[in-house]
This record gives sequence, C-alpha cells and structure tokens, in this order.
Amino acid sequence: MTRHPTPATATFIGAAGNRLVADVFGDSGSPVLLLHGGGQTRHAWTKTAEEIARKGHTAYALDQRGHGDSDWVANGAYDFLDYAADVKVVAAELTRRSGAKPIAIGASLGGIASLLAEGQTERDQGANVFSALVLVDITPRVDLSGVAKVLGFMRANAGQGFASIAEAAQAVADYLPQRPRPKSNEGLKKNLRLSPDGRWRWH
Repeated sequence: MTRHPTPATATFIGAAGNRLVADVFGDSGSPVLLLHGGGQTRHAWTKTAEEIARKGHTAYALDQRGHGDSDWVANGAYDFLDYAADVKVVAAELTRRSGAKPIAIGASLGGIASLLAEGQTERDQGANVFSALVLVDITPRVDLSGVAKVLGFMRANAGQGFASIAEAAQAVADYLPQRPRPKSNEGLKKNLRLSPDGRWRWH
C-alpha cells in the first residue's frame, strides 16, 4: 500500500497553556481528531490517519499532555479531567479553523478524555464538542480494575526504565501474552525515550 508523504506538524495550546503537537494527514475535508492511549504517542495512529486522509478527511493525530512531543505539565495535572480539558480546547480550535466539529476517535485514555469532554460540555452548555465519537479499547462504563491494571503496568518500570528495547518488548509481551509479538521492535521505539543514564523509559 502506498504511504502518504510525511505528515505536516500542527501545534495547539492546551487548557493549561501547554503545547500539544499533532501530525496532520490530508489538507482538506472535515477534521478527525485521533487520541492515543496512555503511554502511547500520536504515531500509534499513522496507518489509520493515512487511511482517513485517503477517504477525504483531515486527520489530526495528537500527542496528549505528557506524551510524545507535547509538553509535560509543571503542576502534575494528569487526571482524566485534565486530558478532557485539552481535548475540548483542541476540538474548539479545529472547529474554528475548519468550520466543522471534528469526529473524535479515542483509544483507552483518549476515549475517556473524549467522553468526559463531550459529557461535560453537554451538561454545562447544551452543545456537542464533536460531530461523532468513536471509542477504541474503552467503553462508557469503565472497568476500574482494568484501568488499575494498565496503570500498574505503566508505573512498574517508570522509575528504573529498561536496559534495552528488547527488554521493554519482553515486558509488553509478558503483560499481553495473548497478543502476537511483532516481527520487529522498531515500532516500540516511538513509545520509549532514551534517558541520559542509558535506560529506556516510556515516552
């Protein structure tokens, strides 16, 4: 399958004045906002974003606060409502730029943030943030024990990190034994950052 050219980069300002970075696929058509899961980055959406652009939309794959190339927030505001506040601001800006409310596609953390953004706005203002909302790996009724399990996995090696990409890949494989292992660990590099001490930590 032919890949699209390298995407453009867009910058948004989040609810806390934090810089949020997005890859933009396509340059016309109604906007689609892609929101990754916890511990992931905007790169998780590349193939999906390419296909969305191919269908005539403009896809914005966003790094959420504290992820990828977006800013960390100095006051440590990383509750679900903080992510939702950023989503509302970005959705409003996309609506302003395009004249159309975006479709949101949220995976896990991104789905929770989207649900909260939509629910709060409907309650407070009686208006919709999105023209449509698609949830991936999350439901409106969240299994809190499942959320705790994911957070526990992410935090387990947050301090010490990993000695290598292969070690991180093994940790993921141990956590998700039912999922087939990828042929290469290269994709995992986008979710990790090499620290000055030589250890790899979640991006």
